[in-house]
Amino acid sequence: MRNKIITAIAAIACTMAMNAQETCVINGHIDNCKLADGKKIKEVYLTYTNEFGHVATVAKAKVKKGNYTLKCELASDAPVERYTISGFGEGQGISLFVEPGEVIVSTETATQPEQSTIAGTPTNDTYAAYESIAVDAQKEVERQLAELVALHGEAWLESPEGKQEAKRIKAKESIKSEAEALRFLIDHNASPMTPWVVEHSLFPKLSAAYAEQMTKAMATSLHNHPYYHSLRNAMLASTLKVGSEAPDATLMLHDGESRHLSDYRGKHVILNFWSDEEQAAAMMAELKNVYEITREKGDEFVIISVSLENDKNVVAAAVNHLGVDLEGWIHSCDGAGVSSPTAKRYNVDKTPRIILIEPEGHAVSLDMEIDELGMRVEQILSGDLYYLDMEK
Repeated sequence: MRNKIITAIAAIACTMAMNAQETCVINGHIDNCKLADGKKIKEVYLTYTNEFGHVATVAKAKVKKGNYTLKCELASDAPVERYTISGFGEGQGISLFVEPGEVIVSTETATQPEQSTIAGTPTNDTYAAYESIAVDAQKEVERQLAELVALHGEAWLESPEGKQEAKRIKAKESIKSEAEALRFLIDHNASPMTPWVVEHSLFPKLSAAYAEQMTKAMATSLHNHPYYHSLRNAMLASTLKVGSEAPDATLMLHDGESRHLSDYRGKHVILNFWSDEEQAAAMMAELKNVYEITREKGDEFVIISVSLENDKNVVAAAVNHLGVDLEGWIHSCDGAGVSSPTAKRYNVDKTPRIILIEPEGHAVSLDMEIDELGMRVEQILSGDLYYLDMEK
């Protein structure tokens, strides 16, 4: 009886585990399998790049007679994100959204995988419809220019008048397509592709105020999506100043776990960046003094040190050598070096650097002097919240 019960429990657990996963099946076809070097593509890989630029292969498949099938198992609560089908050569690949269901990828030639057509799942179909706006606008420009050629002749387009008319047509259709694209995104404000498109395609063109409005217009169902967080953090980083809300960041800890900067809301955060151990020694010595000052009031302060070194082992050794491997002192290194997303969000172009963030998440100082830090911490501990006067 006992064995039967155990077997039944195991079966239920297995069924629950299976139900907790869903599958994305990618069926692809390549008409011309020859690569740039003349060889035929034999295998493709489905890869995922995380926010730190680290690439992981999640599936691979043989290419037979131009056909391949990639399968990716997804947790039932996994967010819809961009993956890449690689294997076409350095820097080349097919980007698509991975979500439950079947994705159909059609590629004319292996030398131009980026021109593939992708369809079959909601987000990929929505993104294809979005991209078609620019394609249709270009076709409309070509149609109107063809009408001018038919009316005036090819040579006329090279005349001053012809060039001016061509510019007018292109400008008009560009404005129309951009307006249509914005409308499309607003109409599809619950799609995971919308925050991704806004950040990667439109953000550089938008004012900070307009970007904020676009972010606010997105459905609340997206507010926990990684792309929504990324867009909002990009927006906060672009307008970062003393008194403004500080962007969030993912902190990779030495033990492999990760935390978010926002996890420490409710405390004063001393966020500091460093790279070279010798250069950072003076800052770490002062931070050790601050650590001792705040030790008895650990619920009010937290020190977070972010290393911009590439080698985590070097960082671990330096932390130990500097004597700052202390309880409650957070040490982070994402292995991305100077390209660390956290450093980019805080516009860190030199180290050491100290940033002070108050409990509600607003920046008090973006480049605090080392010898000023202790004094400011003691002021705060005494109840003198000096930075409140600075905000007036």
